[in-house]
Amino acid sequence: MFVKLPVLAPPAGWEERVLARVERVDRVNPPAAPARRLPARWTWALAAAFLLVAAVVILRRPPEERLALRQEVIPAASGRRADSAVVGDRLELRASPGGAAHVELRVYRGERELVLRCPGDRRCRAAGGAIEADLTLTSRGSYRALVLAADAPLAAPGGSLDEDARAARALGGRVEVGPAVDVE
Repeated sequence: MFVKLPVLAPPAGWEERVLARVERVDRVNPPAAPARRLPARWTWALAAAFLLVAAVVILRRPPEERLALRQEVIPAASGRRADSAVVGDRLELRASPGGAAHVELRVYRGERELVLRCPGDRRCRAAGGAIEADLTLTSRGSYRALVLAADAPLAAPGGSLDEDARAARALGGRVEVGPAVDVE
């Protein structure tokens, strides 16, 4: 498979010609002086400074705001003990916007009947960047609150909690749905 090649001798005087050429190139373009290395203490000092700057940048980054919904049932009668809400109790709500430009708090009864929309309702108020609302539970049924947040304007209510959540997500928004409050 392998063919044996003949041994060839190099031309006479080839070594002298190569060395003479290298010497000429060195005279025209002398080799650069070797780069100076930083002393070890300067290397460690620069590394420590870099780590300090990196730590400051990371620690000073503001915490990412979360979209949040807090709700609490306040009994109408102070001495009453019940496992669930009853007609006349109040539902206190607080929605944190999570840094979004457009935020709404909505409450539905039975998933379809919009009973509160903030901002815009007299029962709503702004409080330190959050939206707060106080809703008296006037009818039996299941109440559900949700916070919609997006950088683009939110769509008008679409007829149900699920439709509103889908519309907000289609805009690239975020949705936080609270637990159901069943009123007897």
